[in-house]
Amino acid sequence: MYRHIDLYQHIAGIDKYTKRQFQQGYIMLPIPEFVFPLAKKAIALPGRLVPYAVQKQVLSLVLNQAFREPLQHGELEFLEGAKIRIRVTDLSIDWLISVGSNKFTPIERELDDDVSISGDSQDFILLATRRADPDTLFFQRRIRIEGDTELGLGVKNTMDSMDWDDLPMPLRKLLQSVSLVIEKLQKKEQQEQR
Repeated sequence: MYRHIDLYQHIAGIDKYTKRQFQQGYIMLPIPEFVFPLAKKAIALPGRLVPYAVQKQVLSLVLNQAFREPLQHGELEFLEGAKIRIRVTDLSIDWLISVGSNKFTPIERELDDDVSISGDSQDFILLATRRADPDTLFFQRRIRIEGDTELGLGVKNTMDSMDWDDLPMPLRKLLQSVSLVIEKLQKKEQQEQR
């Protein structure tokens, strides 16, 4: 039914676009105003159209790879048995993850959660790429924790201590490229507000 995609096979294609555009200093073209509302609607389509069963497989792969070392060394034992909900509001993504002895397992999202972490995609990307201070994102409530706050703060600290190099290379390249675009758009918005 679904074909397995090995992201490592696509590194060269991703490199072709990300390195050339951002490392050689290409200037981002102006974006017409009418594009922003359309882009916000279009960006939510994957969360609505991609079946949750497929999302769960990708999520499991990425999380278990990204947190491989902390899981192996027992650094995430405080999460064992917890159900953590992650909501990316602008992408219509709602994931529920159970943490077992040595792995993250996405579970059916209709179940109750112990803690919920929610925010917009750009704030999660800035958090993942270290382009924004995690404490600032949480204190400004751009990323919100609801439910068991002690557990939520433990999750926040775990996300903050995540080793960037443990993410699969294609995902790192994609996140880096998107975060650069987000930064440029935010600077443009700040300049227009002045």
